[in-house]
Amino acid sequence: MKINKGFINGDTYTKEVSFKKAVLWMVKEISIHKDVAEKLIDEDIKWIEFIDRVKKEVWRAKAEKVKAVWKLKQFGQEPQYYIPIQVFDKLPIDK
Repeated sequence: MKINKGFINGDTYTKEVSFKKAVLWMVKEISIHKDVAEKLIDEDIKWIEFIDRVKKEVWRAKAEKVKAVWKLKQFGQEPQYYIPIQVFDKLPIDK
């Protein structure tokens, strides 16, 4: 199974997702792979965003706000940092 680890562009970490599959709706959390999250700590990342091009939405938050609340958990194959979706602002995308 291929794991979507997203990418870093300047001061922003972006992960393209399908919100139908990416959010644990029971607990309203979205995740970042453990390896990526640890790299974000070392990088000068200011923003974290999740983009769903089908729904034409981007969920964006300041990295410091995300890092303050994420928790390491393992629900599937690998440990990931889970973030409450409430810390993100939902914005439309034009593309």
